[in-house]
Amino acid sequence: MPGHVDESGQPCTRHAQVTEQRLFELATLGSRMPAFHHDAASKLQSLMMALDEISELTSHEAVDLRTSIDTAHSALRELNQILAANRALAKAPQRARIAFPELVAQASAATGVRLRAGIVAKDVRVAAPAVRHALGLLLDLTAGPSHLGRVADATCELDGSTYVLTMSGSPEAAAKLPANAGESIAIANFVIEREQGTLRCTPTGFVVTLPAAIDPTGAIEPLPKP
Repeated sequence: MPGHVDESGQPCTRHAQVTEQRLFELATLGSRMPAFHHDAASKLQSLMMALDEISELTSHEAVDLRTSIDTAHSALRELNQILAANRALAKAPQRARIAFPELVAQASAATGVRLRAGIVAKDVRVAAPAVRHALGLLLDLTAGPSHLGRVADATCELDGSTYVLTMSGSPEAAAKLPANAGESIAIANFVIEREQGTLRCTPTGFVVTLPAAIDPTGAIEPLPKP
């Protein structure tokens, strides 16, 4: 069964391990995603076309109605962005180069976690949608429930050709983990190990390692010049 280790490298005893039955339940849900994405995209396209037609038929003097139409268009654009992100996650993983601070920032924004961060400005070469999701799962657990402020500390050091990302929250957040914390950690651990990284838990958070992007000479690839 998938598991993770603690800061000493020993099997974790802090978090409940996900059961095989629960993994198959999640896999059942995941198997529905391709058809769901297709159906949802089709309906979104129909809604957008209908709103465009309504916009053309609506008088410019009908200010209240046009305001409502604009609001509907904005909601549809945001929903389309959400669907696009989910479709990217469901595709076969393809590694691409991405700035590591950008990846962490995207994960924190997606989960509504405010970071007090110091992230080394270098690149990784990973399947970004999946790693973004994995980091988001871990940040969500680290920050804890909303009444604790949804804040986490994140620091990153470059150790040779490996990034070491440390996420830390409050002891109160660590004491209020949700019932599905084991599932989130198992999924994050699977993704990170697939990207040749490691995941360890700590009393108040997690430590993630990921390989830096390496060029053909073996050197760490620099960020593109502005």
